Amino acid sequence: MEVDDLAAVLEASLDGAYHIVREIGGGGMSRVFQAEEIAFGRAVVIKVLPPELAAGVSIERFQREIQVAAQLRHPNIVPVFAAGETAGLLFFTMPFIEGESLRDRLRRENRIGLRTAIQIARDVADALEYAHRRGILHRDIKPENILLEGSHAVVADFGIARAVHRAVGTSTLTQVGMSLGTPHYMSPEQASGELEQDARADIYSLGCMFYEMLTGKPPFSGKTPIALIVKHLGAPIPTLAEGGIELPPEVDAIIARALAKSPDERYTSSAEFAATLASLAGLEDVAFRTPATGGHPVMTLSTPKRVPIDSLAVLPFSSMSGDADSEYLGDGITESIMNKLSSVAGLRIVPRSVVFRYKGRDMDPSAIAHEVNARAVLTGRLLQRGDTLIVKAELVDSVTDSQLWGEQYNRRISDIFAVQEEMAAEIAKSLRIKLSGEEQAGLAKRFTESTLAYQAYLRGRHHWNKRTVEGLRHALGHFQEAIDLDPNYALAYTGLADTFNILGYYNNQRPHDAFPRGKAAVTRALELDETLSEAHASLGYIQLFYDLDWPGAQRSFQRAIELKPRNATAHQWNAWHLLVTERFDEALAALRRAQELDPLSLIINDHLGYALLLAGKADEALAQLTRAKELDPGFPWTFWRLGSVYLALGRYDESIEAFNTVVEKTDGGVALGYKGLVCAISGRTDEATAVLARLVALARSRYVSPLEFALVYAGLGRVDDAIASLRSAYDDRVSDFVRVKLLPWPDAVRHDVRFANLLRQLEVNP
Repeated sequence: MEVDDLAAVLEASLDGAYHIVREIGGGGMSRVFQAEEIAFGRAVVIKVLPPELAAGVSIERFQREIQVAAQLRHPNIVPVFAAGETAGLLFFTMPFIEGESLRDRLRRENRIGLRTAIQIARDVADALEYAHRRGILHRDIKPENILLEGSHAVVADFGIARAVHRAVGTSTLTQVGMSLGTPHYMSPEQASGELEQDARADIYSLGCMFYEMLTGKPPFSGKTPIALIVKHLGAPIPTLAEGGIELPPEVDAIIARALAKSPDERYTSSAEFAATLASLAGLEDVAFRTPATGGHPVMTLSTPKRVPIDSLAVLPFSSMSGDADSEYLGDGITESIMNKLSSVAGLRIVPRSVVFRYKGRDMDPSAIAHEVNARAVLTGRLLQRGDTLIVKAELVDSVTDSQLWGEQYNRRISDIFAVQEEMAAEIAKSLRIKLSGEEQAGLAKRFTESTLAYQAYLRGRHHWNKRTVEGLRHALGHFQEAIDLDPNYALAYTGLADTFNILGYYNNQRPHDAFPRGKAAVTRALELDETLSEAHASLGYIQLFYDLDWPGAQRSFQRAIELKPRNATAHQWNAWHLLVTERFDEALAALRRAQELDPLSLIINDHLGYALLLAGKADEALAQLTRAKELDPGFPWTFWRLGSVYLALGRYDESIEAFNTVVEKTDGGVALGYKGLVCAISGRTDEATAVLARLVALARSRYVSPLEFALVYAGLGRVDDAIASLRSAYDDRVSDFVRVKLLPWPDAVRHDVRFANLLRQLEVNP
């Protein structure tokens, strides 16, 4: 059928829905027309399968497969609008993209500079990663299918090759002389006709295309398709020098890995390939030159080698709308970028406790960098409007007061993962850091593919970080929502466990209700991802405070630290294990390491003060807790430890005042027993009796730890009641029972044989 005939037949058979403008290209798989979709007044592309191919197609199967491809929504993927059959012609439609194809660009310029080639390859890799995560391969990556729109590349015909293959079948393709893929870009497994292929086949094709962008020609050539296939299967991978371009060896190494004959030797994912390309930051500014002696053009570097920047402060992202409801999203993006970059060797990330003190403050980034001792500062703002997410970010060098990088992302909220990954990669590149393969994979790692689950998780962490009873209860609901949306979301299970752990530790829930639920959640998290440091730390917490399993807790904390040496919380909780086993010097060392990693963490500073007290250094403990109180005078737990220090120093009035502050700030949830103990041993018996009465009243409406009763009974000299309450505390698995030997018991209790028996049950030497 002639071109004009096909266009006329197509337009007529579509009942006036489209006006065919012109034929704009095509190949073995389709004929391509530009058209106007009348109802919407928009320019589209109509791709028509050749009649000889369409004759063997299952139309229903083809439409089902096209519908799968139509679900792809990504900034670097040309979407599919519709598909159907008319007058014996099978077709599908896509938006018309202004610009040119990569093939057009290569025909015009022959070669493309390294900076642009990297950007195009990364855009394609991002599109591939998005589709691969949804089980969809492209199978025909080539310059003809890459459209250059403005400053970025978009991939066309996603899933079309799969749709044709599924609908037609291999035998029909063979009969009409077609194959899936284009010979110059076929992976060895495609070339050999293997039915089972995976994402690494597309990575191979992208590697071929990257080579061609730099050299002007594909890596392999041959006079016939068979000759090409033979080269893909067995010919050595050509170097860039063989293609007429000289570049540093790391560029050749990237191409060699992408073009490895065995899929097992290639990049494991498109995200890893993209992150590796991002590591070529110092090689980006390039130009072509022809040597004076003649010969091939040579690509020369114009950017001098620069020293990597070794410290970064990621300031909390603010909302451009001022909407408090979107605060969680800004906090979440901030923490996500921090977490992604925290595993990069040689880069110090200023801790959350430090940078979040600047939240909402209008300060010059360079001034903040000076205060927190960071060379670079990242600032950002975001706006969410319905399904649209706008993120503006800027990276500043505080020494030169110059911008290292800046970008605005206008994406769908469903693209939030890609935005965070791109930002982390761009930041690493702009800091001139060379990433290892493991670090590159870390930047691209996702814990869920559900944006709704991710948003629920961020809301949960936002409330969890408030550390209030109300906040923790809100956190439970959000973490559970995240799990309901994605039952395989390991981080959400860890968040759920952390919330139950805190509720159980502070007796906001009965320990037998909270800790087993936390353990079930963290066990599931580890089943899903054994490499999750935070989950091992949470498990260790339960083993320490509820299971009373000292060896198990030690193994879990050590594993958490092994997986993430900068996990300050793991060091902090490991210190608790060392304290209750009376290894005070090691506990102090662990807490000082935690403080070094997170210097303004209120709870770490609080625990360091308490550890100094238990190590017999009461004066140092008082000085440390005084500094901790200055960080946040409203933090209740610092007063809890101060009350213990004042008690050890015999300063009873100050001890009672400190414990009373905790009682007031927690509505009687914590420290009533300690206050009653000090009142009793300091001769204020009536006040101690009043405390006991208040505990009894509270116990009528909520769970009250028997340990609180035991402390007051002990102070009043009611030893039998104190021992009975201690037994109840042990039976209830009250979290603070782990340090029962370290608490300030009067001699009448400490020397009681029943007390010694309780210690033996704890497997602690009395």
